Amino acid sequence: MTLLLPMCGPSLASPTTAGTIQRTLEERERNVRAHEKIMESLSAQERSLFADLQKVEARLRTLTDEISELEAQLNRLRQEERLRLQDYQELDLARTQTSEELGRLLALLWPVHLQGVEHNLQTLTSWDEADRQYHWLSRIYGLVQDRIDQLRRQGRELALGQARLEQAREEIAAQMLRIDAGKDQLLKQKLEFLHRVQEVRAQQISTEEQIEEILRSIAELNYQLQSLTSKSFTDLRGYLSWPTQARVVERFQPQANPPHRGISFAMSENDPVRAISWGKVVHSDTLRGYGHVVILYHGEDYYSLYAFLHNALVTVGQEVEKDEQIGVAGIYPKVDGPGLYFELRFHQNPVNPVSWLVANE
Repeated sequence: MTLLLPMCGPSLASPTTAGTIQRTLEERERNVRAHEKIMESLSAQERSLFADLQKVEARLRTLTDEISELEAQLNRLRQEERLRLQDYQELDLARTQTSEELGRLLALLWPVHLQGVEHNLQTLTSWDEADRQYHWLSRIYGLVQDRIDQLRRQGRELALGQARLEQAREEIAAQMLRIDAGKDQLLKQKLEFLHRVQEVRAQQISTEEQIEEILRSIAELNYQLQSLTSKSFTDLRGYLSWPTQARVVERFQPQANPPHRGISFAMSENDPVRAISWGKVVHSDTLRGYGHVVILYHGEDYYSLYAFLHNALVTVGQEVEKDEQIGVAGIYPKVDGPGLYFELRFHQNPVNPVSWLVANE
């Protein structure tokens, strides 16, 4: 595409003085340095936090190990409780059996007790029968006494077993309290550390955003200062705005096949397209293969070209300012949707726009 465009320079005026802008610029630069010092302090805090992190993690590991040991002890206590409960149940069963056996022995001995031992002995017909009766009764009395003693021992053991079982349950309850306290302490330390980290990072993000905002204003002030002190477009190199903040899909590649002499952007529907600098509209119409095209003249044979616009908001002869919207993104076949093709030209020859646009955008 060959464009032969008339040369005409901008006639822009601004009430702002260069001295005022220079003072504001110096103030903003001081602000940047102050914020950078804040960032350094925050970075030092972050480094200190991460140094403390190793200590915190060591404490957390110790607490975790202690909790694991407490839980292991709890499992052992619960196992001991089960064994003691089993012993207690066996003792209780044995005591019940002894009691039943004693009952049977007493039932057998009771009739003898009612008749009287002496009466039974008087009716005996021989010494042998008396001897047998005596030994039988002695045996019964002995068994009864043994069962009574056994029942007493089992009662004492049962009471002791009950006490041990209660002690085991109390130890389990105490152990669970220690475990819960350990877990609470662990969670508290974790939350405190995370809160400290989040506070520092939030301050860092806030400070970074402030620095970025100040740097953007410095770039704008530099542009205004250059515009006021010199209307030379070449003096604005590195301070020009991007025509859009959309995604770049292809950069300046004049040696490619086919050559790409500008920058291609993929945009969203109705996204604005803005002027990279002050200038005068020298073309606002359709060009074959480029859709609707707006061309701005910036003096000294520099032109900027904005192609594939859905519509233009400027007319030929109109003067525009930097960042003024000149149109809306239209369909760009290269990106299969809304987009923009942008060129910067000097003496009708494309130049790499990236070296002219502000670097931090």
